[in-house]
Amino acid sequence: MKGRLALALGFALGLAAMAPAAVFLPAPPLAAMRAEGSLWRARLVDAALGQLRLGDIVLRLQPAAMVQGRLQWQADGMVSGAVWRGFAHAGAAGLNGRMTGSPLPGLPIAAMTLADVAATLDGAGRCASAGGQVAAELALPLAGQRQLAGALRCDGPALMLPLTSADGRVRIDAVSNDGRWTARLVVAGAGAAESAALAAAGFRREAGALVKEVNGTW
Repeated sequence: MKGRLALALGFALGLAAMAPAAVFLPAPPLAAMRAEGSLWRARLVDAALGQLRLGDIVLRLQPAAMVQGRLQWQADGMVSGAVWRGFAHAGAAGLNGRMTGSPLPGLPIAAMTLADVAATLDGAGRCASAGGQVAAELALPLAGQRQLAGALRCDGPALMLPLTSADGRVRIDAVSNDGRWTARLVVAGAGAAESAALAAAGFRREAGALVKEVNGTW
């Protein structure tokens, strides 16, 4: 009986090894122009997360994670770290790297840097755990600030990323839950000319600050 089980498992893994990478990857919200290779070693060509450009990413399977009931790959490229998929959850751990563009269309983010970022989401996109530091570089200065930083975390089922400038005058509060995301950019202390330009760009006045909200789906 054990011999038959081992044979069946080996046959299943053999079939999986020959399956094209596209069967397993990418998984939304990750997208790529195309996926090459197989379960064991895949290459995502021109990968992206929304408008955040990830470039080419090589994924190598880590077989030891199978005993935990999940497929896990080591990612190498502009971003490095572990990405995995299980029966009920998917996630990433130890992500490090710098990417150009913005994962939040409509906000002036030029690049983002990850430092030991980790997140686990269930099948409905609800947050189970999250951590690590994120820095964002704005495409243009707002109230004299171009750098924002914050820590990824869960707030109930929502995945939250609060980013704040060093002087606290500029902040972005991004929330993702159930396959949808919302981001709120708040600028306080802008001069008259900048305030007029931001108002013309769709910002509204709220409690002495200028605010813009954007949202979308993964």
